[in-house]
Amino acid sequence: MIRKIDYFVKKNLVWLVLLSLVLGFIIGLFLNKPILKALKWFIMPSAFIMLWASMIDLKIKKFVESFKYPWQLLLGNILALIIAPLMMYPLALAFAREPKMFAGLLLAGLAPPGGFITYWTMILNANMGLAVSLTLTTFVVSLVWIPYGMKFLVGNKVNVNVLLLFKKILILVVGPFLLAVITRLIILKRGGEEALNKLRPSYHLISSLMALYLVFTGVALKSKFIIHNLVRVLSPAGGAFLYYLIAYPITYFIVKKVFKYNLNDTIPLVFGTSTKNLSIAMGLAAATFGPLTLLGVVSCMIFQMPLASFWYKIFDKIKKKHETLGEAFKEEIEEIEEEIKEEI
Repeated sequence: MIRKIDYFVKKNLVWLVLLSLVLGFIIGLFLNKPILKALKWFIMPSAFIMLWASMIDLKIKKFVESFKYPWQLLLGNILALIIAPLMMYPLALAFAREPKMFAGLLLAGLAPPGGFITYWTMILNANMGLAVSLTLTTFVVSLVWIPYGMKFLVGNKVNVNVLLLFKKILILVVGPFLLAVITRLIILKRGGEEALNKLRPSYHLISSLMALYLVFTGVALKSKFIIHNLVRVLSPAGGAFLYYLIAYPITYFIVKKVFKYNLNDTIPLVFGTSTKNLSIAMGLAAATFGPLTLLGVVSCMIFQMPLASFWYKIFDKIKKKHETLGEAFKEEIEEIEEEIKEEI
């Protein structure tokens, strides 16, 4: 039953996010201050649970293997943590008139890649070792980079307290991460990989539901502001859409055409730059900057999955074309070898 619900939520996540936005807006208009205060109080616990549940799948043992791909990882970290926010910056400037929503877009851009990088790499049968290594290394680097990146990129528009942001990262990112590692070890010790596979839909569902709660609450808390500033609130979605529209082709060009990596390495590097761990961005936005910054992140959440699916189809076609050409080349070589043998 839980597996079916988890599948439904994953398949319809974009629509559920939009539904949460609408319900949060409508219900928020009629809620009194004590209820709104209660909703706000649950933001921190919800963000913690969401991130804990989303991190149980991280395989720490793979971190050692990351050194097998030093140059790819260096490029991947630069693309995901520096180039990605720099691509987001001019779009956020152009589309986010509300400073805190501007901060939300940049926070999404600064976030490390999440589970999508391993998911798309796996189904495309590309370099999974690189995908996992990139996920782990960017996660570690981002713990230090996000506060300074936010100060550098957003500091002129929103007050960014680097020390406070570090504190929130320790509570909302490092805390859930350590608890997730312990949870994973307990599950593996008691039931092995089979138990982990059995429980996976449960913690995926928990993470998704907490994310939807944060979306609902973020809108509910600012319903009255939204109704008077509709254009200012909706315009950042244009920046989020354009980010995902340009991030894939630009990253593909850099990785494949400039650095000339093979397709199996290109796929995780492209998805690692273009898709983000929006759970981390949402948690930090809600707990540190407030509901409007959270809504800036949510605008990215609406477009991330559809554009990732579109590029999955593109990569799938490219891979099939390469495989067909490879087979044709192999057959041609075999025919030439046969002809040489006959002549001999």
